[in-house]
Amino acid sequence: MSTTSKDPVCGMDVVPETAAGKSEYNGQTYYFCSLGCKKAFDENPEKYLGKEAEHPN
Repeated sequence: MSTTSKDPVCGMDVVPETAAGKSEYNGQTYYFCSLGCKKAFDENPEKYLGKEAEHPN
């Protein structure tokens, strides 16, 4: 079973190996279910990270 990562834009679980796209922001890699979600994130990452960016685990 593959580990999943949550798409920060839509909240969908994404398998990194099959993700439609990925972006790096503040030293962390984010994976996306679609290129549309990746584009939205790239234009304004802080909008989608919110509390996660303030309190990283």
